[in-house]
Amino acid sequence: MQQVCLLTVVSLFVTSAQCKTPGLQTRITDRALEYATEVALDILSKQVTGQQIPDQHGQSGDVKFDITGMNVKQFTKPSSRVSLIQNVGLSWSTSGTGLAIHGDFKYKYRKGIIKISDHGGFDLKANGINFQVKIEIGMDGTGRPTMKAVGCSCNVGSADIKFHGGAAWIYNLFSGQLENKLKDIVGGGNGLLCKQLNTLIDVNGMKSLQKLPVTVQIAKRFLLDYRFLSKPSFQTKFMETYHKGEVYWNAVPVDAPFAAPPLLKSSDTSRMMYIWLSDYVFNTMSYNALKYNQLQYNVTNKDLPSGVLNTTCPQSTCIGKIIEAIGTKFPNTTVMLYMKSTSMPNMTAQNGSTVVNASGDIVFFAQQPGGKYTYFLTLSATMSTTISLMIQNEKVFAKVLKLPISVTVKDSKIPVSPEGLNFIVKGIVSVFVEPKLNELGAAGFPLPVINSVHFTNTQLTVAKDTLLIATDLKYSG
Repeated sequence: MQQVCLLTVVSLFVTSAQCKTPGLQTRITDRALEYATEVALDILSKQVTGQQIPDQHGQSGDVKFDITGMNVKQFTKPSSRVSLIQNVGLSWSTSGTGLAIHGDFKYKYRKGIIKISDHGGFDLKANGINFQVKIEIGMDGTGRPTMKAVGCSCNVGSADIKFHGGAAWIYNLFSGQLENKLKDIVGGGNGLLCKQLNTLIDVNGMKSLQKLPVTVQIAKRFLLDYRFLSKPSFQTKFMETYHKGEVYWNAVPVDAPFAAPPLLKSSDTSRMMYIWLSDYVFNTMSYNALKYNQLQYNVTNKDLPSGVLNTTCPQSTCIGKIIEAIGTKFPNTTVMLYMKSTSMPNMTAQNGSTVVNASGDIVFFAQQPGGKYTYFLTLSATMSTTISLMIQNEKVFAKVLKLPISVTVKDSKIPVSPEGLNFIVKGIVSVFVEPKLNELGAAGFPLPVINSVHFTNTQLTVAKDTLLIATDLKYSG
């Protein structure tokens, strides 16, 4: 897919001025734009090279000429500069572009009784070509970014044409007019280069923007919303964007009843891109997970090492041996644990660490003949889980570092010893809960990045309520 990297990088995170605190904020620096234009010019060269030019016909004095079969043979890459324009977008200008064009010609010379006609080929070299285009960046009514080319201009410094075949003296009669025609074809606001640039921005660029994932489904039940709060904000050295950064219940996308906290302040511009990810993103997901009964699970023997939830066993490795009252009251059966959160799990990022606090109930049932279950115990559990975070493949991944769990008896129909509670914590809850959390963390949390743009030289900082990702970019389109 051919598209200008400048447009791709810009379209990563276009949005802006803060009408509410964002859940996600980005900064694209001038370093990213400088890199993007280098890649953009490589792609532009490929698109222009081989470009067909419409046939031209003309007359100069006594000579009628036809120019056919023209195409661009070579594009010389210019130097370029991108600057940010406040409240508008970007200005992209180049200098020193060169083009080589080959074509065929035929002419008819008639003066009095003298008639001469011939044909041949020609090569044109156009040098000192400068172009400038503004790129307006905005937002449509659905929260997606928009992009439009405005006021493209192109000037051709010089053109030198060489003919092959025919009478050399006749060339002088129409070569000047032909050179001017070809300069007009290449340059001007409606010339070859401006047409190509307008197409890249208005067509290819918008197609690229449409592939920007502003909403992402998670586990088929949740909707991660990266839509934009308002238009972009442009400073001298960077462009900043502000995104909603909220996770909804997919079937009922309603805002959570709490706001995102303020994000960490930073003036750094040494990397190409910065992403501020608020713990609001995780907390809105856990809010909806609790609200729509996703934080509950029936734990049975299939979830744990074989036989752990048996009430009768030859060794002392089952729940009926550890808590003898269970084995005595419900022999030769199995226990089911109904685990449910009683409050919203809350993630807090601060001072280099990320902690998830959660609480819930563990309800015990003994399976009876006929598939019925008999309730006999409820435990109240709280945990404060420390997790490590990493960035890979443009996703945030998590892994449990510490999982301290405290359990107390909330209601019981049987006596439970401290040793029994310790077994439940270490032998059952940790064995089940930690792998489940790591499974979720290994799935990764997607960031809003187009597939052709990848992170490199990435650094993650954990600060108050904020995960700050500083990264350079690499384009692989």
